[in-house]
Amino acid sequence: DLAGPSADDPLKLYVRQIGDGRLLTPAEERELARRKDDGDDAAKRRLIESNLRLVMSITRNYTRADVPLLDLIQEGNLGLIRAVEKFDYRMGFKLSTYATWWIKQAISRALAEQGRTIRLPVHVADQVRRVTKARRLLGQKLNRDPSLTEIAMEIGFTPERVQELIDLVQDPVSLETPIGDGDSSVADLIPDTSADQPEMTTADRARSTELLDALAKLQPRQRRVVVERFGLDGVRPRTLEEVGANLGITRERVRQLEARALRELRAIAPALELYLRT
Repeated sequence: DLAGPSADDPLKLYVRQIGDGRLLTPAEERELARRKDDGDDAAKRRLIESNLRLVMSITRNYTRADVPLLDLIQEGNLGLIRAVEKFDYRMGFKLSTYATWWIKQAISRALAEQGRTIRLPVHVADQVRRVTKARRLLGQKLNRDPSLTEIAMEIGFTPERVQELIDLVQDPVSLETPIGDGDSSVADLIPDTSADQPEMTTADRARSTELLDALAKLQPRQRRVVVERFGLDGVRPRTLEEVGANLGITRERVRQLEARALRELRAIAPALELYLRT
């Protein structure tokens, strides 16, 4: 489209604004993550910008007629921001692999909230939408989740009213509840189809954490095979041939590495293979 995006096509304009999104090399990503941990906001922003197209790729799998695609992309961007904040490059994962879970969780939660909103009185649903929009825009502006006070000031509500409106549409069990020592909270690996079944949500969240820990124990090549074969990097699951081409090895060698990795995962945590194949 050489004419460029039209003024009434916000999605096309957004795509043009984020550009090609050149992927970072592993060394660049580690260095930026290290600087981010030291409080470098420019490094944090660069990590976010380099993964905006990942959000778009994931969001396409969640499109729904009653929710504008751009709104879902912006919700996914909030998940990406949260992932960048929590990302620990020393774990050996690529940011895109880690961020995929946060992005899916943010989009799934937004869709679940939309479903609850339509059951509210019209004037209350309108207030919820104002809170949601303010949270989204402030998150994009601040590169972090805004506080209740910041949202309240933006739309002229009290912080208490903002919390009440959020509670009306929030999952019974938050997907961001701290796990373990409280230092990590990993979003669901799969779309949240159990928003009304908190015991299932909690179990899925715990398995996501277990999966991170287990993958960290694999050899780097085994870990990459699992990530690519099961689509844990936000892209569709790849065939044996595709993974082999990416790694420069034969289809049979990929199959062997996958089988060995799954055996090790079963030994570490028996339930994880079933979870991967769900």
